[in-house]
Amino acid sequence: MRLNLFLKLFLAILATSILLIVAMGGAIRWSFDRGFVDYRLEREQQRVESLASFLLDEYEQQGNWSFIEGSRSRWWRALRATSEDSPTHGNPGHGGSSGHGPGPGVMPLIALVGPNNTLIAGSLSRQSPNWLRRELLQNGTLIGTLLYAPPPPDAGVLTSTAEQRFQQQQLQATWSIAGLSVLLAALVSYLLARLLLVPIQRMGRATRQVAAGDYSVRIPIHSQDELGQLAQDFNAMAQSLAATEKLRLALVADISHELRTPLAILQGEIEALLDGLRQPTPETLQSLKQEVVQLNQLINDLHMLSLADSGALEFELRPNTDLRAILQRCYDAYKPRLEAKGLRLSMDVPQLPTLQADSTRLNQLFSNVLENSLRYTHAPGEVHLHAHAQTDGLHIFIDDSAPGVASEHLPRLCERLYRVDPSRSRALGGSGLGLALCERIAHAHGGHIHAHHSPLGGVRIHVVLPLTHTS
Repeated sequence: MRLNLFLKLFLAILATSILLIVAMGGAIRWSFDRGFVDYRLEREQQRVESLASFLLDEYEQQGNWSFIEGSRSRWWRALRATSEDSPTHGNPGHGGSSGHGPGPGVMPLIALVGPNNTLIAGSLSRQSPNWLRRELLQNGTLIGTLLYAPPPPDAGVLTSTAEQRFQQQQLQATWSIAGLSVLLAALVSYLLARLLLVPIQRMGRATRQVAAGDYSVRIPIHSQDELGQLAQDFNAMAQSLAATEKLRLALVADISHELRTPLAILQGEIEALLDGLRQPTPETLQSLKQEVVQLNQLINDLHMLSLADSGALEFELRPNTDLRAILQRCYDAYKPRLEAKGLRLSMDVPQLPTLQADSTRLNQLFSNVLENSLRYTHAPGEVHLHAHAQTDGLHIFIDDSAPGVASEHLPRLCERLYRVDPSRSRALGGSGLGLALCERIAHAHGGHIHAHHSPLGGVRIHVVLPLTHTS
């Protein structure tokens, strides 16, 4: 039989509760027995003290033990006078008077002996080395001794009807309390099991919904304990999955759109050539080549970005990398192209501390930024490249002139396939993946990249690279 979680919790809590009840019941019973033995011993001692006081008073009046010696009835009256309901230990075979004293056929195990241990009254038929002694003194002279047996250490051995009745009542009360405690423990175990299991069941249902593709499900949070924290983590996970799914759908749509445009142009141009509507002139072939180059660039960017996201993009982080030399190479490569478009490129980079980096990937990062400035900056305009070192690392700034970007678009410029103006970007050949790849490269070096408003009127790309890379 396979037990479900509810039954396991219920049985575990109930078993623990029953174990505690049994342990507490046993401890209470043991404490009661020990306390009852002490109570009986103290009561016996009080009875003996009362009897001793009575005998001393009578002896002082009579001057000897003649008033009780050999007279069983007077001995019984003395016992009754000192304790009307005294605990006694029976000795069958000895008679006794009726009345308020011990019942018939019971002889109390208490005796009075003289100074020479001769029996004066009572019974010594069960002499024991454990008997207790109470000496009777008059003016410092020993006139007799009371010998009495202590109550047995076993609290279950009771001779008094009242004691037996009291013990039975206590035993019945103990069993009744134990039974009610077990019922209460069962009820509490049931409620606790349900209380603990309800949020887990709720999470199970929500997990199945998420597994089925419903990322909008959320778990209500009713507590701040571990289960509440688990619900918060689940909601955060579901929200992240929903955002990822939304991004995935948008990415598929954007990629499909990006691929469809050059493919449609290629298909149209090729069909026109096949139908004889256009001639295979150098200009036509150059147009086809340009579409193939754009398509190939998009595929390469997507491939590199997927490698960066999966951690498979290789980086060779070498120490003592000269960042100024990398920036100088990018400057030399893009200066003619920018000037050909009517843009002036300037660089203000002093000698910088070396860092641990991959020079090829950093060259790719700054080339992508300069490529964006080349595509989107209006002529006449300018692009300024400058850098300096601070305590937190090397700061590199690439500023370009108008047009600028609205403030709400700046935080999203490094998102993949994000464009401020999709139609304009597509016309200029941008894939919307360059800055996203730059962000991955900066993060791989332990740095970060941000977009801001440029003092030149366009966009400032701010890159921060730490001097010592920590993986």
